[in-house]
Amino acid sequence: MQRRHRLTGSKRFSQIHVEGSSAANRLLVIRYLANDSGCSRFGFLVSKRIGNAVVRNRVKRRLREAVRLNPVIDGWDALFIARRGAGTAKFQELKDATDNLLRRAKLVDASPQPTGPGQSVDQPSESSAT
Repeated sequence: MQRRHRLTGSKRFSQIHVEGSSAANRLLVIRYLANDSGCSRFGFLVSKRIGNAVVRNRVKRRLREAVRLNPVIDGWDALFIARRGAGTAKFQELKDATDNLLRRAKLVDASPQPTGPGQSVDQPSESSAT
């Protein structure tokens, strides 16, 4: 994730907590608030309850990658807060949880994504044509 997409500073974190909206699932909580900049920024909170420093940093790296893979709409600040199960969750579980929250918060681009190389969602596969 590029540095300009990272959210730092406890003042903005506090503002998002107070004024922002939220959504949650089993592994994560997202709090989000519109910003005035031309890009979206993300912050990640992983407390010591999740595990030691190695585990916390692994969770943050995985969350950064999961967010990077999503087509997020510009103009939002979002804060991801890890819950207890996030430390033992596999990358795919964290990615699914992140996708779910971004979709519920309406922060992702709604246009359909291609399912495979050279194939879009609207086109039938060659095996179904007889």
